[in-house]
Amino acid sequence: MSVVKFLNVEAKPGEKAFNRVPVGELPDGNMLEIPVHLANGTKPGPIMLITNALHGDALSASETIRQFYLNLNTEGLSGAVAVIPVCNPLAAAADRRHTPQDGWNMNRVFPARLNDPHNPGWVTQQMAAVATEAVDQADMLLDFHSGSDSIIHYIYARTTDPEKHDHSLEVAQMYGFKCIYAGTPVFSGTITDYAASQGKDALLIEHGGIGIPQYCVQEATRGIYNILKYKGMLSGKPELPKEQIVIRDKQRPLLRPRNGGWFVPAIGADKLNNPVPKGAELGRIVNLYNFKDVEVLYAPCEETIPLMMKILPSKMYPGDYTYIVGDGKTALRLTN
Repeated sequence: MSVVKFLNVEAKPGEKAFNRVPVGELPDGNMLEIPVHLANGTKPGPIMLITNALHGDALSASETIRQFYLNLNTEGLSGAVAVIPVCNPLAAAADRRHTPQDGWNMNRVFPARLNDPHNPGWVTQQMAAVATEAVDQADMLLDFHSGSDSIIHYIYARTTDPEKHDHSLEVAQMYGFKCIYAGTPVFSGTITDYAASQGKDALLIEHGGIGIPQYCVQEATRGIYNILKYKGMLSGKPELPKEQIVIRDKQRPLLRPRNGGWFVPAIGADKLNNPVPKGAELGRIVNLYNFKDVEVLYAPCEETIPLMMKILPSKMYPGDYTYIVGDGKTALRLTN
């Protein structure tokens, strides 16, 4: 195994290295930089890229990624693992989903290139150009997204026909989450779309949030190791649950309130990825001024499986994300 260079980071065999990729100077005179970690194995192999925090309010997966990287033993690792823990530092510093300086959503601008010296694009595009180059240099992508005031835990499979059990479903299955969504991508210009368009395995991993159960953190960490094993970068076989639930395309309702107020949850974190019967109360919106109930949210499916949920009382505006659920009754069951 030789020295691996990834972006501007170099690591010798068995070494972990860190550097920052400069984007441009900010008005306060400081340099806007993208952090990059690189763990080089002792044997040749592919490069896995892990990205996080394209949305600045989705930082909660950072600790899962940090613990994985710090505990990763490069002895016996074939290939290298590159990590960009914060892809959008400006949005992260402001705790905003979009970059506050230009209002752009970073995960809608891929691929981003600095091809025009006279017009390098908005600052979001210039930061995304670093992540685009990282995807170009990698062989596979694990892109993490997480809840901010909610908890979330499932993975996407890039297929709408899970019965075929094609390669995209197999890769998602090998990550080892209990719940998989096999659905049509809702948005274009995402980093996973770009990686997939280049013929690379690209996993969108929804994981994290304040109050997420520890077993979910363990599953997410184990999932990274599972993909390393699946790809032959580590010895051993992926550790999978006895059963995995594949939510079908368009069988993943998003629940938003018609009214705002104070949200009071009716179910807790123990129901994440676990079925709730149709008609069960999930939570309610109350008016803190006149003490009246404004709206009640109910489980919409015969077997409603929460994939994303609010578990803490909080202020709500009309249309705020409250729950993403899967229809367990129509889901495909995979037995391992």
